[in-house]
Amino acid sequence: MTYRMVRLPSGREVGMTGLGDPAGERLAVLVHPTPGASGFDPAPDVTSRSGIHLLSFERPGYGATEPAELSVSEWVDDLAGYLREAEAGARSATQTAYGHVGVVGWREGGIYAAALAARHPELVDRLALVAAPAPSRAGAVPQPRPSAPQPVAVGAVGEPLGYRDRLGRMLDAASTQGDAGVQADRHAFQATDAVWRTDAEALILYGSGDDYATVHDARWFAAGMPNARVERVDGGADIIGRHWDRVIAFLTA
Repeated sequence: MTYRMVRLPSGREVGMTGLGDPAGERLAVLVHPTPGASGFDPAPDVTSRSGIHLLSFERPGYGATEPAELSVSEWVDDLAGYLREAEAGARSATQTAYGHVGVVGWREGGIYAAALAARHPELVDRLALVAAPAPSRAGAVPQPRPSAPQPVAVGAVGEPLGYRDRLGRMLDAASTQGDAGVQADRHAFQATDAVWRTDAEALILYGSGDDYATVHDARWFAAGMPNARVERVDGGADIIGRHWDRVIAFLTA
């Protein structure tokens, strides 16, 4: 895992973590929840053997990124510019051509991930939404923390080893600036100007034990995604860990 500060095309400096294979030829972005920070790996053993170079960026007010009031569109447009620069740099320095990018949005991060795919179709070819609420639900208060215990069926897929420890570290990092990040996200959700329709291949997972991001949220997103598959899996917010191998397989298909 590598953590560093990077400068987006707007000039904004943000915290970014690289996970998985830094020499991998498949580039993907994991968009964290509210609250959240970069550096969280749902299942490191799965990520490490995926062949994916996975990046995660801290939105304003989280981790090391200074607070700012941005719309969803402003953030994803800035992020898209950075990803294009990363592609050009990798192609020039190492002859690695990433081509299209895969995007994973977990919980509220799914709103940003869907907007990135919709606004930049030439960049994003695969989109995975994991336990993602619709924007109208995400704009409400309070928002449940992704660490809340979730009921699962007997015999269901278990959490990866160390999952809750990694989740706790992410939440600690997310709160270094108090609730600045949560407030910035809430502003973005309530005043969003984003579009959601995308022709990218999409996988939408929702949890059987999740009362926050339900089948209704999954279907709301899928209505604007003609190439989406909606799947119900065991768990709640924690399905990012329980089913990370499913997400990785989708990104690399």
